[in-house]
Amino acid sequence: MIVQLLTLFLILHVSYTNGDCPNIISKSAWGGRGPKGINYLILPLPNVIIHHTVTPECNTQSECSRRVQSIQSYHMDTLGWHDIGYNFLIGGDGNVYEGAGWTKEGAHTLGYNKNSLGIGFIGNFEDKNASNKMVEAAHKLFRCGVSNGVLRDNIRAIAARQVSSTLSPGYRLSKQMESWPEWIHGGTN
Repeated sequence: MIVQLLTLFLILHVSYTNGDCPNIISKSAWGGRGPKGINYLILPLPNVIIHHTVTPECNTQSECSRRVQSIQSYHMDTLGWHDIGYNFLIGGDGNVYEGAGWTKEGAHTLGYNKNSLGIGFIGNFEDKNASNKMVEAAHKLFRCGVSNGVLRDNIRAIAARQVSSTLSPGYRLSKQMESWPEWIHGGTN
């Protein structure tokens, strides 16, 4: 009972929007389905794992909402996951789209789901940089998580390719990440 009350408090507390937070489109606002099951994270988290979705990009809220719905359908209906695998997704419109959210375990990086948030940049960033708008939304999301006690003060941003056998988040976005103050060289070792 205490865990459920604490979780409810954290959800309500984190829902409060402050100046550190980007524009977050709620799951209900983009037309997302509820999860089939939930595992809660133990907060605060030390890591953020960055991915790309390897889908077409999107540049408007309606376009990004459809793209996130499609990703959720693929994750749940084809892969059989409980929900969309990412905690958040970032669209080319600069908005952040809620996936599993702040307090629920995603299915983004095997072996790291319990100690990190997974953030998916919508698009393919192997041969193209993510826009400044997308990168700024990511940094605002980091600050929002820190100021609300979800992420540790010294969070580490990790390219998925640093900790698993994948090209994600793409070569160009991985190179961009090397200049981020939160980026760590070599994964979580």
